[in-house]
Amino acid sequence: MNRTPDPRPPHRNSSGRLAAGMLAAAVTAALLPALASPAAAAPADWTSLNTSFVERDGSRLVLDGETFRFSGPNVYWLGLDENVGGVDYPTAFRIADTLDAAARMGSTVVRTHMMTSTGQDGANPLAIMPALGQLNEEAFATIDFAIAYAGKLGIRLVLPLTDEWEYYHGGHRDFTTPYGLTSADFYADERPIAAYQAYVDAILQRTNALTGVRYTEDPTIMAWELGNELEGMTAPWIDRQVAFIKERAPQQLVAAGRRFDIDPDTLSAPGLDIVDVHYYPPTAARVSADAATVTAAGKVYLAGEYASTAASPALLEPLVADPNVTGMLFWSLFGNDDRGGLVPHDDGFTIHAPGATDAERARVSAIAAYAAAIGAVPAAPAVGTPLITAVDRADGINTVRWRGAGGAVSYRLERSLDGTSWTAVDTGALRADAGSATDFASPTGAVYRVVAIDGAGADAASSDPVMTEIDTRVLVDPLESWLLTEAHDGATIAPRADGTSVVAASDGASVTWKQDRLSAASFIVSGSFVVESSADGSAWVTAASEVGPGATVNARDLTGPYLRVTLAAGATVSRATIWSAVDAPSGPPAAFASVSPAPGTVDVTATPTFTWESAAGAAYYRFTLAAQADLGNPVVVVDGVGTPSVTPTVSLTPGQMYWWSVTAVNGAGTTASSTGAADFLMKALPSEPLVVEDFESYADDAALQAAYVRNTGGGAVTPTLTPNPDTATNAMSAAYDLAGPGYAGVVRTFQTPQDWWGYTGLQLWVQGTPGDDVTVQFVTRGTYWETVAPIEGEGWQLIEIPFSAFAPPAWAGEATFDPTSVTQIGFYLGGEGAGTLLVDDVVTTVAALEPEPGTGQPGTGQPGTGQPGTGQPGGSGGTDPGAQTDDLARTGWEATPWIVGALTLLAMGGLLLVRGRRRAL
Repeated sequence: MNRTPDPRPPHRNSSGRLAAGMLAAAVTAALLPALASPAAAAPADWTSLNTSFVERDGSRLVLDGETFRFSGPNVYWLGLDENVGGVDYPTAFRIADTLDAAARMGSTVVRTHMMTSTGQDGANPLAIMPALGQLNEEAFATIDFAIAYAGKLGIRLVLPLTDEWEYYHGGHRDFTTPYGLTSADFYADERPIAAYQAYVDAILQRTNALTGVRYTEDPTIMAWELGNELEGMTAPWIDRQVAFIKERAPQQLVAAGRRFDIDPDTLSAPGLDIVDVHYYPPTAARVSADAATVTAAGKVYLAGEYASTAASPALLEPLVADPNVTGMLFWSLFGNDDRGGLVPHDDGFTIHAPGATDAERARVSAIAAYAAAIGAVPAAPAVGTPLITAVDRADGINTVRWRGAGGAVSYRLERSLDGTSWTAVDTGALRADAGSATDFASPTGAVYRVVAIDGAGADAASSDPVMTEIDTRVLVDPLESWLLTEAHDGATIAPRADGTSVVAASDGASVTWKQDRLSAASFIVSGSFVVESSADGSAWVTAASEVGPGATVNARDLTGPYLRVTLAAGATVSRATIWSAVDAPSGPPAAFASVSPAPGTVDVTATPTFTWESAAGAAYYRFTLAAQADLGNPVVVVDGVGTPSVTPTVSLTPGQMYWWSVTAVNGAGTTASSTGAADFLMKALPSEPLVVEDFESYADDAALQAAYVRNTGGGAVTPTLTPNPDTATNAMSAAYDLAGPGYAGVVRTFQTPQDWWGYTGLQLWVQGTPGDDVTVQFVTRGTYWETVAPIEGEGWQLIEIPFSAFAPPAWAGEATFDPTSVTQIGFYLGGEGAGTLLVDDVVTTVAALEPEPGTGQPGTGQPGTGQPGTGQPGGSGGTDPGAQTDDLARTGWEATPWIVGALTLLAMGGLLLVRGRRRAL
């Protein structure tokens, strides 16, 4: 996009602004009713929808006499969370938000490790059992809430009681190590068995503090699982633990299972109800085969974990008609972060619903369709309500941050100057994972709100508005954790069915915040209270406060950095909004210069990362890239760049000259780079293919096996040299067995990295079992890329794969596609059975020059970038390159690597070409 600086208002001293301006202005009256009534995401009481227990009838489950089949997620962290910058209890918001997301996907069962909560030697002090024989009552608060909230949604729970693995939340070694025993002794020695049973008994005997229902009498708890992926279970141990639990929880089910395959002892355990099997990756054939084995033994079959990356119609649709498959639970589900954006988790199998990318949305859709097809259709919660968490102001520019709303597919930031008329801030598209946006205009006295947009494109909910004043920043604390507070005394965070509040246990309870240059605050309170401020945290001054509509209290003329609310017994506070002063810019940003690529740089391959010196006083930078020296008709303009570098998401034309420049911006004006427009020349396309691998350099099988190393996480595979009778040259023969992990592969690391820039894709000859798929994977500049090609028919076949068909594996995350330094290539097969794959003559493909439409002149593709050619400088897919980048550029995505969703769409569009040509043998 093209953008000119917005006119800026004159600056003035900020002292006393809020007293005279914001809080006393007419806009306050319009906003306080909304502030006084925050939207509640939780129900009004704890009445559960789960009124009957799920029962076992042979190899099926029944609910109220009807067959009960289910779909759902694993949400392992509901009791204790590792994704909060350390290990801590998750907030009620995060629990509710994620369970709501599960319900929207059609989930009626959730598996969670929240009862796997043990430790030793101080390693896990927040656990239910921080040390052998000790119980931590505080650990049950989030667990009670999760069970109560799941019941409100009609969701039932499968709860493992310990874990095979030594994760942050503990496992079965916490019952053996204190006795100096090995992990295997967990199943045989009476001391760890007794300790485990004491722990389980303490859980089973608990009464939920929120609902008043004993755990063993709550139909929300569908099944207790003896442990997650326990590898050493024995038949006597299983029978003993099942009997122990059933004696105490006769109306609830008991499950057990191990990793990757069926534990035969679970099939013969007379009292066990459910056999749990895990899949990484799953196939419909394997799931059905295992389900048949389990049900033949008279047990209920549950796929307790399957890789969410495999969630697709191909996997799930065949299972709809298989009555042996009772439950399918994917790994794993996360929701919105407490302070903005989506909770990050990097195990490669994370899903956020409804999804932030096309690939993620496709997986969510497949899971929801499966749930509907088997009749699991819970009531879907309404789209949640966003919450503005901060308005940061730097050098005269506002950046609004918000906590997302469950069920929202996108957001819109709006601004008002009077509290009643709202206009959209020009931020471009704000995806489901957006958590902030910059208002480049940032007018004086702006009021902001965030609108959540649902899957139909309709406005679903709006955040409560937040007011600003020139040269102030705003912090909003929903008080669902103590994260933002300085101290608290005599107060507790109480999750309720209609929201979360801080409650005073006795008179004089208090909550304290510390914010430099504190000026004003607003609270949502009930009961008696006092608002005070202090310069040193010891001498306190009562603030001038006024009660607004509803339960809103406004305090002004605050002094010092400390802010305290003191409450009478039973009083509550549920939100704090705090305003603080910041410095205004003294003038435009200081002088700076562009750095890289330097003027006159030639033979540039991938779209470069552009860098420049930092400009003192810059709020952000505006980057311009054009194919003209005067920067006219720019290829892309990226606004809102927060750091002195950017990698624009555009493909540049080989052989083309480009010019780029940067402008620093703040609330007082702009400063252009002192170096002006710098030029660089893209490298021309290669004209001959590159031989990646022809298998002619290996003296014998040992040499080949030294080069092509088996992935030890997969099944057995042995590469050997074999004659290719068609060419009288060598090929690779890889004999494989997919038993166990369900995949097998070999990987070669190049001694010298290969440069694949400018080529359009790969071509190779393969021969294998018809109907199988071969996965081709390579690593370039530390990022993984792969695609799947089907093997069709007997004999050799030529496969041509454009780079646009490659995408990072789900476990690898998004990445920039830069094929200038390829260090590895690998070949994988997945599924079941054994066989042999032959591979020969792997080469890169060269771009074909075709006439531009209507010109008769050769066109230019976008080789080595994964993008189709357009024949226009910097173009991509026939769309305006400036418009293509605009949405990302202005929402903090300007430095995000190349967007992988485009690759996936291109691959789905048929760009993977499998030639049916066979070599005569």
